[in-house]
Amino acid sequence: MNIVIESVVSYLAGFTFFAVTILAIVEIIRRYIFGLAFEWGQDAAIYFVVVAVVLYFSVTQIRRGHLVMAALIEYLNHKKCYRIVGLSKIVSTTLTTVLCFALSYAGWSMVTYSYSVELKSESLILDLWPFYFFFVLGIGLMGLVAFFQIIEDVVAYRNGEHLKGKIELVADI
Repeated sequence: MNIVIESVVSYLAGFTFFAVTILAIVEIIRRYIFGLAFEWGQDAAIYFVVVAVVLYFSVTQIRRGHLVMAALIEYLNHKKCYRIVGLSKIVSTTLTTVLCFALSYAGWSMVTYSYSVELKSESLILDLWPFYFFFVLGIGLMGLVAFFQIIEDVVAYRNGEHLKGKIELVADI
């Protein structure tokens, strides 16, 4: 599952980010050289950058590459409190899963609402519901990845891998 998410979503997010970069460059050239601009160009650039970033959340979750503050965990590991370190990894991954699923669930009402009232961007050209949908999708995929990581973390804990005293340099804690 991780391989599918990583390969499909990372390429989709990368392609989206590349396309919006080209759009931004075209907008700059049109605006400052020719004095013209697409009415929807700025809105599209902003929303598609957000889409690319949110889609990539699940890939960074697979790699456990989110920003973390692991000073306390490293201190506990140094003091040989391996069980606490192993349990804290499980707890933090569980909290990540719950938060992501809660945001996805709550966000779905915004997707349906924006679709039903035909909510538009500031330029009044772009519908906003697709952007909300991709936001909910990206957060939901991150939650799904974190859910599978709970299982990995519990299995690793039951196998005693936490007793080795090696912590990942980048973790979700």
